[in-house]
Amino acid sequence: MALIKIVTDEQILQQEWKVSVTIADVLHDCKIEFSMPCGGNHTCGKCKVKAVGCLSSMSEEEKKLLTTEEIAQHIRLACFAKIEGDAVITLLSRKAENILTAGRMEAFPLEPITGNIPGGYGIAVDIGTTTVVSYLYPLNAAKPVQIVSRHNQQSKFGADVISRIEYSNQNGVLPLQQAIVSQLNQSFSELCQKQNISLDAVKGCVITGNTTMLHLLCGLDPRGIAVAPFTPQSLFGELFSPKQIGLSLPEHCLLYLPRSISSYVGADITCAILASGMIEKSGNSFIVDIGTNGEMALMANGKLKCCSTAAGPAFEGAGIRMGMSAHNGAINRVWLENGKIAYSVIGNEKAVGICGSAIIDAVAVFRRCGLIDETGLIDQENENGTEYLIDEDETALKIGDSGVFLTQSDIRKIQLAKSAICAGIDTLIHECGITAEQIDTFYIAGGFGSFIDKNSAAAIGLIPREVVDRVTVIGNGAGSGAAMILLSAAKKRQSESIAVSAEDVELSSNAYFMERYIDRMMFE
Repeated sequence: MALIKIVTDEQILQQEWKVSVTIADVLHDCKIEFSMPCGGNHTCGKCKVKAVGCLSSMSEEEKKLLTTEEIAQHIRLACFAKIEGDAVITLLSRKAENILTAGRMEAFPLEPITGNIPGGYGIAVDIGTTTVVSYLYPLNAAKPVQIVSRHNQQSKFGADVISRIEYSNQNGVLPLQQAIVSQLNQSFSELCQKQNISLDAVKGCVITGNTTMLHLLCGLDPRGIAVAPFTPQSLFGELFSPKQIGLSLPEHCLLYLPRSISSYVGADITCAILASGMIEKSGNSFIVDIGTNGEMALMANGKLKCCSTAAGPAFEGAGIRMGMSAHNGAINRVWLENGKIAYSVIGNEKAVGICGSAIIDAVAVFRRCGLIDETGLIDQENENGTEYLIDEDETALKIGDSGVFLTQSDIRKIQLAKSAICAGIDTLIHECGITAEQIDTFYIAGGFGSFIDKNSAAAIGLIPREVVDRVTVIGNGAGSGAAMILLSAAKKRQSESIAVSAEDVELSSNAYFMERYIDRMMFE
């Protein structure tokens, strides 16, 4: 046994622990929140901790994912380093993340799903793969009085749904369910404390999310989602007992999980479609949530068609060498100014990494300067790139004078992600028998999508150039749609109708998608 001391911003833990286990295992067992986007597969290099004491030697594979400075500062990767004796593990200070909570919704008459219960409050929740946002609403008003947002604590099991499904296959669903249930219970308590009310005042709750997130919340085995014929245990659209899931809400609270459309087009996109109002409008409307799971829908010629593309976590910063979430210290915009690459940093601090919106800007700028060619290859012969070109174990390009850079591998990952999204858009347009020019409104939903520059997105081929002037950003449409369901029985029924009537276009066997996916890999 070894004596392990764990130091975080909030607490210091000290206890004996068995040896020859990874630091990640220790942190998991102690239920300490930390990010491990690749789920412990030794690929992302993000699970950094400071560790001193009796530890396993650093392998060459681990060294490649750390800088010389980090190694000198005793930084280790939690998924690699094993406890071999007494040790002190210090989690690196977590800065507050800028999480989008605002969302647009169409006007609607109030008719809470709780019925004629006078007064009281309701809670709407959006469980995103990356973030979780909870809203407290008076049941007689369409404006939240309190909001709590946090990074999804399931991130330590993997950055995307596939890695979390793989974790549950190997370790069971319970650890993932406990993580999200505990997080929601903390959020509910915080919402009520801020409003100075008791939990008993909460009469209704609507929780949305993609199909995998709702499975994990309910403790349902999600493995059927990941393998053909991609059959989930439930598409939801039903009432639950809070106690049944383990939530701390009072038993009289009406708990509803909106209906998903399919395994990969979840209740979150159902809610975003509802919030956009696109179903009730004339013309052709497209909506896309650009994130880890690229969910999208097109309403054209009276029909609603949907699909989902596996974009992966590159746009969230995971898997990108210096990628990070939208914390202070993250570069969030990149542009050209007087022929030079300029940038801005969240919090006006020293740049320590780059978030997804700026990654798209940077690639667009590099492409515009000729620093990367149409195939995505960094042009080492370009005379304009001398001041930006560096070698960090592989060829890389600096973001101005920030010290932050994108490697050739990073650019390849962005190509894969943007190709998946745009090929999905192309396929839905093709399936509906229209052209991009015929789209009247192009809605962008979700935390990441709401911060991207539409011109940069079009420049790298993430969205079609033809829709740039028709883009409408609706923010957290999933959260807004969940609130609409909470506050209107009519909107609840409409959300169910949306999910039932939508046609899911399966891309894994779609020849047109495969063709466009290859074509969209290029930078125009």
